[in-house]
Amino acid sequence: MIWSCTKWKDKPAADLGLTRKYCNVPQAINYNDSFPGVEDNTTCIYPSDPFAGTYTFFDTIYRSEADTLFGPEITFSITALDTFRLGIDGFCSSRQLRFTADRYYNALSDTIIGAGTQLMCRDQDTLSGTLKYNYSDNTLLLSFTVVTDTGTVTHQGTAFKK
Repeated sequence: MIWSCTKWKDKPAADLGLTRKYCNVPQAINYNDSFPGVEDNTTCIYPSDPFAGTYTFFDTIYRSEADTLFGPEITFSITALDTFRLGIDGFCSSRQLRFTADRYYNALSDTIIGAGTQLMCRDQDTLSGTLKYNYSDNTLLLSFTVVTDTGTVTHQGTAFKK
């Protein structure tokens, strides 16, 4: 007598009675959360999504010296340009700052003119910096280094989402 068996085959999620949806895009923050379930990529949250919004930032540079680029309180907005790239308006009237976000709620200033820097408000000013989004309280830790024709200034602090 010969015994045989059939190869195991996974049942579709619907046959298991699962109705929860999950994102199946590896670049998304919530990749495979709620798996197994029903694949629904409309539930995906991309790295640029949490950053989008309007923020108020209280610049710590004013604790030690006055600054000519920013005031003590700055309101700026962040727009998701695509799944990873961010555009920041409100620091400069003449330029949009560009950052690239990752899956771990971090964003790094784009390299536009080399060495991790981009032009700031004036052609003599360059910026390099980081953003860290805190999803638990919707705040943004900001650290910018601005090199100007008169010196280097670091802007650090917490921005609050409106």
